[in-house]
Amino acid sequence: MIFLTVGTAHFDPLIEEMDRLVEQGVVKDKVVAQIGRGSYMPRTFPFFRFIRSLNTAYDWADVIVSTGGAGTTIECVKRGLQLVVVENRTLMEGHQAQLIGELSRKKHLVWCRDLSDLAGCIATAKASTFAPFMPDKPRAHILIDDLLKSL
Repeated sequence: MIFLTVGTAHFDPLIEEMDRLVEQGVVKDKVVAQIGRGSYMPRTFPFFRFIRSLNTAYDWADVIVSTGGAGTTIECVKRGLQLVVVENRTLMEGHQAQLIGELSRKKHLVWCRDLSDLAGCIATAKASTFAPFMPDKPRAHILIDDLLKSL
């Protein structure tokens, strides 16, 4: 199963592209979507707007397709899920690219840079073994100590 989520925002082009891919038989998996505040309602798969927790969907899904929202992205990466992230450039002047780029570089997710590549990115995620997420070691105490030494 593919779980498609746009979080609390909206990203109709992503929902529309997945709908098209399912309709044309390019994506053969069952798809369930969380469409947030979007106005486009898919015709080929079930959807809902919001739910208290996405944990059940994460547990059932073989692949998660998501926008680049920090909350969903970090949650899926920490859990080691097969994650495809499509940056929603309509939100906040493209701020998502930095996070997605870094996590992609570290082999934690597949970055779908163009919706026309969505089917290929899903196939890549299915075939990938992602690197386990290891948070950076805390450094605040070192920075504070260095600052105090310079006074």
